[in-house]
Amino acid sequence: MKKKNLILVISLFVIFIMALSACDSKLPLSSEPPDASGTSAPTTDKVAQLEAQILAIMQSQEISKSEQQQLLNELKAELEALKSTEKPKETSAPIQTDPPTIYNYTLQNGYAVITSVTTTEESITIPAIIDNHQVSAIGSSALNSTTVKSVIISPGIEKIDWFAFSGCISLSSVSIPDSVTSVGYGAFDNTSKALTIHCNRDSFAHKYAQSYGITYDIT
Repeated sequence: MKKKNLILVISLFVIFIMALSACDSKLPLSSEPPDASGTSAPTTDKVAQLEAQILAIMQSQEISKSEQQQLLNELKAELEALKSTEKPKETSAPIQTDPPTIYNYTLQNGYAVITSVTTTEESITIPAIIDNHQVSAIGSSALNSTTVKSVIISPGIEKIDWFAFSGCISLSSVSIPDSVTSVGYGAFDNTSKALTIHCNRDSFAHKYAQSYGITYDIT
């Protein structure tokens, strides 16, 4: 029975991807200009559809954990392929530490989205302003560090994207402000088992931590 259900889920996934491809080929040219990031609206729609697909798989009781993880890995690969399409040019902004922590970012509608962070520090603060641009989001897979243990996200940042801190095996403390109202799938995958989210009561981060069984500390 489980095997049949797995085949059904995979079949639905294949149909879903084929449907997206078909939609791409039939979409008329948009009369609206792309946003400042160079990413078109159809790509954004695809990301939203992939998010819905992931939620459906996570909520399914018909497949095993290993089968679920395999499907999620396939969806992650699809997401990364979408993210790399028409990838905008990155800009670097070193923050003065010794050695410096470097924040690469792109502009989307006038706001900075952090795309990658290079650092050897154990504690970093994600800035709210870079080169006079308000930071709106921490992008997909932005930080993948074995040294960072503590991250403070500055007030004003609104979104933590998919897999933003995935692979930060030493990360045990993240302070998330009330301004954050979106946390993408797998944002804290493969971090320290001692990970604690520091947040205000009834904030989005508080509810997120409760939902995913992550230890939290009300500040």
